[in-house]
Amino acid sequence: MARKIRGGGVAALAATLAFGAMTAALAEDADKKVKKEQKAVGEAAAERTLYVGKLVLFDAKQVALGNLALEKSQNPEVRAFAQKLVDERRQHMSDLRTWADDKSIEVANIDLSGPSSATGGSGSAPPAMQEGFDKKMEGVDERLNKAITEAEKDLDKLREKDGKDFDKAFLSRVADDGKKGQDLVKDGQKKYSSDAAFIALLSKTRQGIEREETQAKDLEKLMR
Repeated sequence: MARKIRGGGVAALAATLAFGAMTAALAEDADKKVKKEQKAVGEAAAERTLYVGKLVLFDAKQVALGNLALEKSQNPEVRAFAQKLVDERRQHMSDLRTWADDKSIEVANIDLSGPSSATGGSGSAPPAMQEGFDKKMEGVDERLNKAITEAEKDLDKLREKDGKDFDKAFLSRVADDGKKGQDLVKDGQKKYSSDAAFIALLSKTRQGIEREETQAKDLEKLMR
């Protein structure tokens, strides 16, 4: 004979089933929340990676400009400035990579005389976090190649000039790039204001770019 559940037993069973369903729903909601948060973290990491890439491209272009001036200019003051520009931008790239390595942030290796590549990566991350990172990084190679092409066009224009015309065009290019570089750094200072170490690096970066812009303008005035 089948055993029947009576009275309080039925109520207890119903409560148990309801509690189980509620617990499962809460667990599902919590899982969704965690995945959403992880995805947001991945997206933020991608945004930081893209921003660092812009800084590296700026440095790479200034190094290429400086090296070109060392090849073509005969003016000792321009050559001294070009060497300083190369040294300072290379040092900044080194500082940036050291910081990025500590944060496990992907950093582009950009050489305007050769193909571009990237090192580092997001590492082992939860699927949702990786999804957010990958989504934000879609098309990044195409955008990077476009930016590199634009930088190379500026360099090609300079290669066509010689003598004093080259010196003036070189200094003008560095000064114009300096304005853009400072705007780029300002954006980072606003966006990443909560990261003390990065802000300190950006502050140093901004000071260096501002100094280079001023020096370029001063030298350019002497050639008029």
